[in-house]
Amino acid sequence: MGVGFLKTTFAVLGVAAGGYIGVSTALASGLVRTTRVRPDNAPDSVGLDYRDVSFTSRGGDADLSGWLIRPQSENEGAPGGGTGDEVDAGTSEAGGRGISWIAMVHGDDTSRSDSKIGMLDIARALSLRGFGILMFDMRGQGDSPTAVSSSGYYERLDLQGASDYLVSNGADRSRIGVLGFALGGAVALLAGSNPNNFGAVVCDSAFADLSLVLKGSMTGVKRPLTLWFPGMRFMAKALYGIDIADVSPARAIARSDTPVLVIHGEEDGVIPVEHARLLGRAIGASFDEIESGEETVWTVPGAGHTGAFRTQPEIYIDKVATFFERHLSAPVAS
Repeated sequence: MGVGFLKTTFAVLGVAAGGYIGVSTALASGLVRTTRVRPDNAPDSVGLDYRDVSFTSRGGDADLSGWLIRPQSENEGAPGGGTGDEVDAGTSEAGGRGISWIAMVHGDDTSRSDSKIGMLDIARALSLRGFGILMFDMRGQGDSPTAVSSSGYYERLDLQGASDYLVSNGADRSRIGVLGFALGGAVALLAGSNPNNFGAVVCDSAFADLSLVLKGSMTGVKRPLTLWFPGMRFMAKALYGIDIADVSPARAIARSDTPVLVIHGEEDGVIPVEHARLLGRAIGASFDEIESGEETVWTVPGAGHTGAFRTQPEIYIDKVATFFERHLSAPVAS
């Protein structure tokens, strides 16, 4: 075997290895890219008084921007919203200690005011049902300044930071629920699986496992990309500290006793409805319960991705509010 042949062989292998690493790196970088969309409306556009707030993720690595909205009944007659100090989560005799709070978490490439979902309309309806609302932008999105996202891996710390913020202002942690949409729903399940973070979680159009989503996108002409999936996982960990295998809401919530309600559109073309069924099984729902749309899993006929509220608004609010009323009723004993 000649020296020239060996050189050629090693050169070819080097090019192939370099190409594999290059494609794997490009795929991994997609996990941290997002399109920043600023909030296009504020809560006062739907008649809600609110306060602009800022806080950090748990661990302090990301600064986050949000809106704090007290229950609508407590705001009646108050001056117009914006930056006033009249809205807080405190423990005054005015009722701060007795408020149940809902942290609302948006999806990817959007913000806390996502009009496609109808987030402000949902916030208003839940406020009228007596809940306090915290809406915020996850890292790298909306008005939150931190630039890099992580497909849910670090965003769970953002949501835990929201819980910490409410608690630091007097809220009872057992009376804090989460309503998350798409990526925000996955984040809600990941963060909510930790003990003593939240009293209940509602996820709307969430994925059950990031690996399944990524592999599911590698079909048709993209099927050859599955060869690069192991490299993508390695580079995501090496470059960004993201463990793709750990972004598994189904596996996380299966280890938890946090009450969960799963909502999903039957016509979801982004995250297939099978993910809702996997989540249902993870939280212990039977096949019959999942198929009947009762209790823990509600699949909405005719609804697309994050389209359940727009499809059946009254039923949506009633199901979500009733679920939170059932599970956020008892404050922590002091």
